[in-house]
Amino acid sequence: MNESAAPPSKRQRAIEAGARVFLRFGFARATMGDIAQAAGMSRPALYLIFCSKELVFEAVVAQWIEDSLARIAAGLATRSTLGEKLRFACEIWCVEGLERALASPDVRDMSGLPAVRKSYARFEACLTDILQAAAARSDLGITAGDLARVIVSAMQGFKQTARSGEEMRHLIAVQIMAIERALVSCPRSGGR
Repeated sequence: MNESAAPPSKRQRAIEAGARVFLRFGFARATMGDIAQAAGMSRPALYLIFCSKELVFEAVVAQWIEDSLARIAAGLATRSTLGEKLRFACEIWCVEGLERALASPDVRDMSGLPAVRKSYARFEACLTDILQAAAARSDLGITAGDLARVIVSAMQGFKQTARSGEEMRHLIAVQIMAIERALVSCPRSGGR
């Protein structure tokens, strides 16, 4: 049988159902019963796969992270400048999350949960990779990791204050333009 035609595993069904339930109700209002029903399984069957709602949520966030990082990796090859790459990565990572939160206000209760906070470390590592060559060529004296951390911290703040996906895109563009120009305008001297 073709692997792509195989039905999703029970675990994958539970993760997909958990994503739908969390996006509809947020974390606090979602229940294991809601997730089980959305997955087409009994609560006891769900508990055999995930022993708590927190573990379902961690699996959902892990899936979102992997999906987002894969989309970012695939899209970076088609972007030529540092600014284009950074804007693309930030928009995939942040704007979509903001738009989900605006569409369902209950989703905002998920942003402070440990699984979401940990996810930002993965995004920071992705940005560090994107920034590595430009930071090494720059005479700013700022590491790629520090620049990535500044971007991630700003993204978290932007998510709290932006009123729309378009405003978020604008804030991202301003920040990335400033960072890109600083890196480009301060190249390393040839004598070092």
